[in-house]
Amino acid sequence: MITNQETNFVYLSDQMEHKCPTTFSQLTFWFKKLGIGYGILSNTKDLWVRDFMPIQYDANKFMQYKYDPQYLKTIKGQKTISDVKAICDTLNISIAKTSIVLDGGNLVKSKHKAIISTRVFKDNHGYPRQSLINEIKNQLQVNQVILIPEEPGDFTGHSDGVIRFIDENTVLLNEYPYDKKYLVYFESIYAALRNARLDICPIPYTSWKNKSSNDATGCYINFLEIGKYIFCPAYGQLEDQWALIQLKEVFKDREIIDIQCAQLAEYGGVLNCATWNILK
Repeated sequence: MITNQETNFVYLSDQMEHKCPTTFSQLTFWFKKLGIGYGILSNTKDLWVRDFMPIQYDANKFMQYKYDPQYLKTIKGQKTISDVKAICDTLNISIAKTSIVLDGGNLVKSKHKAIISTRVFKDNHGYPRQSLINEIKNQLQVNQVILIPEEPGDFTGHSDGVIRFIDENTVLLNEYPYDKKYLVYFESIYAALRNARLDICPIPYTSWKNKSSNDATGCYINFLEIGKYIFCPAYGQLEDQWALIQLKEVFKDREIIDIQCAQLAEYGGVLNCATWNILK
């Protein structure tokens, strides 16, 4: 699998500049300053390019999973599904297609491992579970697919707002509150990660306090990782500094840059969701 650290070019939706001008201007400023190549995807129907764009699993190989999750089955949701083939054609990217439904936001990857939430079973109802996981494992050419439970209250069932790899053996995990809603969830995900022989480091998380389940404010784990840089969401709250300190502690060889994401978070996602980075 191509890791985020191996990537060197990032794409944004053509909707970001007018919907989230502060985040857009800060990102593009740093991309230019640091020499990170970037482009704008035309004719997108929502901000979340990570979800619908193909997954790069080798230098010139891209797997296009079917982007038709349960949470977009409404008429309103269907109107937000972009024409990925047309977008990829403009980029001269050749894609392999599969009928398996899987959002890019529900794939957290390292070189040899992938983490996916159990939402994948709902989106592929009727597909034998072990056969489904084996097929994804073969398609992405990884040694291990690790399943985690869905986060309570997250209608997307995505994994990239929950967990990220630090290295092949260690992950960052949201620091969930000790209350009834999250206690069972934390115990379940902790057990899943321990069974996968992964060590766990916590990172601040305050999204659970938000009034709306579609508000990602306080989700720091949904950062953009590209090359030797990590762009961390900031929201103008005390936890911003705690998150920066934690990321600098666990990614000692990277440069950590904070990006204001208050506007972006109100749409339901943050930096990993709103970017598609590849190796060119």
